[in-house]
Amino acid sequence: MSKKTKVLIFVAVLVVLFVLGAYFARGFFSKNPVYTGYTTLQSTDRADSRSASYVQYGDGFLRYSKDGIAYYNADNIPQWNASYEIQQPVLDIREDYCAVAGVGGSWIYVFNKSGAVMSVDTVLPIISVSVAANGCVAAILEDGNTQYIDMYDTTGEKAYRIKTTISGNGVPMSISISNDAVKLMVAYTDIDNNNISTSVAFYNFGEVGKNMAERLVGGFDQYDGMIVPQVRFITADTAIAVATGKLSVYSINQYPKLMTDIAFEKELHGMFYSQRYIGLVFENHESGYPYEVMIYDLKGTLAGDFSIETDYKKYSFVGDNVLMYDDNDMLLYGLDGTQRFGHTFDVAIDSLISVSVDDTYVYINSRKVQKIKLTE
Repeated sequence: MSKKTKVLIFVAVLVVLFVLGAYFARGFFSKNPVYTGYTTLQSTDRADSRSASYVQYGDGFLRYSKDGIAYYNADNIPQWNASYEIQQPVLDIREDYCAVAGVGGSWIYVFNKSGAVMSVDTVLPIISVSVAANGCVAAILEDGNTQYIDMYDTTGEKAYRIKTTISGNGVPMSISISNDAVKLMVAYTDIDNNNISTSVAFYNFGEVGKNMAERLVGGFDQYDGMIVPQVRFITADTAIAVATGKLSVYSINQYPKLMTDIAFEKELHGMFYSQRYIGLVFENHESGYPYEVMIYDLKGTLAGDFSIETDYKKYSFVGDNVLMYDDNDMLLYGLDGTQRFGHTFDVAIDSLISVSVDDTYVYINSRKVQKIKLTE
């Protein structure tokens, strides 16, 4: 066999190995394909008011407004609906339970995937609510210069009350209760001589906290000059505090422990999270793209970082991907910044809800509710 023949055979073998490698790599990485279009699986006319809001829930979505709330499956088939009359509706979801209330009103309504669980009249005006995975619900209530944090069980009975004052604890800005409703996280903001400071407090209403004064099991005061507009239990024992200058990640099994602080100097434009990741959106004046998306895992390790041209109105995690949309445009990015899908719809997006892994969505516009599937 000549040397030339050997070289040709060697090259041919390399080509075969490359083709086979590409084929098996495609199978291996099929969890993250690049999509080029979509097909419409189901479409119905939209009959509700444009003032209604939509959010992912269960295997479908919730539609809620000041007049009522309804649960639909992914094919837009109603599972239940309920009527009420509230102003400025706020909604909180934790696993199978959701709670809706009206800011400034006094009624809270709690539902699960089977329908109504309970409703309660708090008497005092509501500022915000937080629901647990067992259906218990907590609320910040206002009474002049005094604020209360009340928690209600699934029968509507008051389980506990925390009284706060502007001159004492400060103003409760945000609350979150744990999945089992035993632990409570509160961000208090205090203004003294025009100096702002915030503290994050943890309470326990189980065995751990019964011998602690006011059930307080831990507090953190490292938020001088900052406001903490959101605290949240994102897993059973992991909670976050989003401040104007940093993100704090806490672990709280029995007593809280600060796991990490992620400080930032850039202006924070948005935050989104899942049970695995936390996403932060910043202004980005240092590159050709005006915005930057940084993804962290729950240990505070950077898991992804990419730049985008637009500050989208909605960000969310879909598995190991980031879904973004604004007006007519939809983008799906991998954590490494790879664009897996991009599309401009003819009719503006009101809501876009993931209902199956990363390739099936409910696309809601002013005319239709459509179930679509991305295609390669």
